[in-house]
Amino acid sequence: MKRVSVVLPTKDRLQHLQQALPGFLRHDQVAEVIVVIDGCQDGTLAYVREQAARNPRVRYVDNVRNRGLPYSRNRGVELASCEYVFTGEDDLELTDGFFDTLLSHLETSAADIISGRNIFRHQNETAAEAVSRTDCIGTESVDRRAIAVHTGIAARGDQEQPLLPAPMLGSADVFRKIKFDDGYLVNGWREESDFQLCAREQGYRLVYCPHAISFNFMIENDRGGVHSVGTLRRLRWVIRNNWRFVNKHREFIAEEFDIGNPRKYIATFAVQRIRMELVMPLLVKTKRRLLTARPRRAGQADRTRSEDKGT
Repeated sequence: MKRVSVVLPTKDRLQHLQQALPGFLRHDQVAEVIVVIDGCQDGTLAYVREQAARNPRVRYVDNVRNRGLPYSRNRGVELASCEYVFTGEDDLELTDGFFDTLLSHLETSAADIISGRNIFRHQNETAAEAVSRTDCIGTESVDRRAIAVHTGIAARGDQEQPLLPAPMLGSADVFRKIKFDDGYLVNGWREESDFQLCAREQGYRLVYCPHAISFNFMIENDRGGVHSVGTLRRLRWVIRNNWRFVNKHREFIAEEFDIGNPRKYIATFAVQRIRMELVMPLLVKTKRRLLTARPRRAGQADRTRSEDKGT
């Protein structure tokens, strides 16, 4: 049986880690889960210590302070003892047979790195409902104008792609050779895409396998992980990291993607993110306040009319 080291960075998301960690351990192919504690302040270290004492398959390392996703993933990969590494996430849920399927298709597709279908699931949505919803999405799995991957697309079969969903499986040697670029700071935006394009530039084969399914949860009011950073600071680094990514891979992007003028793409991306992160939430809040205020005003008007009649 092929054995897998799961590298699992986490930052102040104890509630989700407590569900994700046992989920990884349910898979026989997982020989170890290496939890990289990235400056947690919510009791994560105590929980992981307890789990490691109970289960030798749980290992951990503490960054002490927040060092970011790329640094944490690289540190976990260096500690991995298995031939294969899987880049896990602290809110990831895997379906039955997930690693069996990925390992089998890694071999049959001659992939160096492979990713399964990664569906973002609403909190009140069942797994079946999430799969059914995303089955209806009729688009290509890679958006070559946005340099983005649609992670939950129900492709017909395994297919080679320049970009993959973030949970990736591959040889530990490949991960160690490429490494995640820890110059992508604060929120890690573009660090997975950067890793994948680096792999392609070095001649590695990346394959998307829709037969293995995992779920991420769309968590309301999430304050852990990258969401522990304030909106304005996070937005600034999303834009900065995207600029770094496009300039770093300018030649490869020109060959594989259809973004047009890189400077125009970077500027358009910045405007879209500002609208999404700042303008739209503000409009939603304003609309909610107006809707909440209307019944109150109506009630006040009724009382005023009643008082007027009484006088």
